[in-house]
Amino acid sequence: MIRALLGGSFDPFHNGHLALVHHLLDGAWADRVVVVPAHRSPHKAHPVASGADRLAMARLALAGIAGVGVDSREVERGGISYTVDTLAELSVANPGDQWRLVIGADNLSAFTTWRRWRRLLELAELLVVARSGFGIEVPAEVPEGVVVVTEFDSPVAATALRKSLAVGRLPRSEVPAAVLAHIQSGGLYGADQGRRRP
Repeated sequence: MIRALLGGSFDPFHNGHLALVHHLLDGAWADRVVVVPAHRSPHKAHPVASGADRLAMARLALAGIAGVGVDSREVERGGISYTVDTLAELSVANPGDQWRLVIGADNLSAFTTWRRWRRLLELAELLVVARSGFGIEVPAEVPEGVVVVTEFDSPVAATALRKSLAVGRLPRSEVPAAVLAHIQSGGLYGADQGRRRP
């Protein structure tokens, strides 16, 4: 079985994430996608929403989709989340399976700054997702074996979504309905049910 590890802050989980999961499964890039919300990425600021909320949003968005699961180990582990630790644990838990690590093209050029990146390449094949405005620039130190996910692009950005929510706009076309309901009920990102705008 080919398993794809899709990690990230998912702050919040949005339709771009959902579309990528479907694309990976429908295009046979993986037999199963494992979504792992980070407690805290070493390359980003601390997430706005709590780990519990981000796990809940991912589970709500992906509920009922065959071939996908949400893994809570990084949130439960706490501290800075290092992909190499998670992938090593998942490999032990699923012996005999092949792993692919999903990263955006915007992260590829800096991949060799990741913790134990050579070990990561021993554990998994890189599955690089193209992003608007970014070329596929494979660092010279990275050996062959990088797989590029084709025919996918999503303009949805979590930063823009958080800004919209903070001023009372509800991005219904960009966030799964169940996720938006969770955001509103918890007042996440400054969302206020009594201050709605189109």
